[in-house]
Amino acid sequence: MGSTKFQESKGTKLTKSSDSSLLLDLPSEKVNEPAEDFCRFEKDKTAFHKMTHLEPHNIRREKILEKYPQITKLFKKDPYTIIWVFFIHLIQLYFCSLIRFYEFSWISVFLLALMIGAIFNHGLFVLIHDITHFNCFKTPTQNKIWAIFANLPQIIPSAIGFGRYHKDHHTFFGDILHDPDIPTEWEIKAFNTWYKKLFFMFFVPLFYGLRPYFKTPKKPSNFEIVNFIACVIYAFTIFHFFSIKAVAYLIASTWFGLSINPVGAHIISEHYEFYKGQDSYSYYGILNYLNFNVGYHVEHHDFPNIPWSKLPQVKKIAPEFYENLPTIGSYTLILLKYVFESSMGPWSRIIINSYSSIMDKDN
Repeated sequence: MGSTKFQESKGTKLTKSSDSSLLLDLPSEKVNEPAEDFCRFEKDKTAFHKMTHLEPHNIRREKILEKYPQITKLFKKDPYTIIWVFFIHLIQLYFCSLIRFYEFSWISVFLLALMIGAIFNHGLFVLIHDITHFNCFKTPTQNKIWAIFANLPQIIPSAIGFGRYHKDHHTFFGDILHDPDIPTEWEIKAFNTWYKKLFFMFFVPLFYGLRPYFKTPKKPSNFEIVNFIACVIYAFTIFHFFSIKAVAYLIASTWFGLSINPVGAHIISEHYEFYKGQDSYSYYGILNYLNFNVGYHVEHHDFPNIPWSKLPQVKKIAPEFYENLPTIGSYTLILLKYVFESSMGPWSRIIINSYSSIMDKDN
């Protein structure tokens, strides 16, 4: 079934070929229904959806800058990231003190982590994401040091490693091997039923954290070693002053924030193919206030050097590049769709071969 036939059944006219990215050839009319309502279309559940278009965000960036050069005024460092990291750090220390003072039960510790702590530690993850794009301080070294500091309340050392591999996600977007965000073929075979996908969602931090080291492993850098040591020392410090339950609270907050809590559903919503032919998706809902605008993900890939606080202005300056694109309506529904909708799974990703000639030359 071609994408045009499917989408016309929903009353949407498109000015694109079935081979092209929606990000490059925008729908001629606004798609009012959420993108997740379109996820049922013909798919090969044993392979990714391979398309022939070039990396779409680079092309869009050139088009937008040609028409709206004033967007370059948004290419500024954001000092508010420093304040937010400090604030969340203090909040998590406050909850650690409550756990010790009131002698929380283990059930209370994990409920607190699921309902509240997950929001704060996930917020740190989003801020780390922005810091590793060097959108906070002027120099890479300053940004890396601050990313390590932001990583401390999460306990699990990941900031520097995430930044190194996340750079490949932008550089080789959609490449089956070098984009660490693309699942492995093993994942396609392993997580092909609702209960297996539910298991995957509980362990997303593990799979997303380890996947790059299996696909394209890099030698650990000195900053990664420092990151690891700093988090270990911090964990022992929390244990000494606030008890093992406080350490468990921080680890659980990190885990829940990136797995089953709706604030972390953007991990699934950003690039899984809910609407046929669309590589990336934005979410403009209320959770952006808790998630530091991570929902503006198409805008972020178009301009990764614009800090989180300025991303909504991109859409305001260049609305015609964004307003007709299908968007994600609900993070909670995304989690349910991904787990229980049989058409969705690890295979629901678009891969492109724009880099094949480059990789062959390097090899």
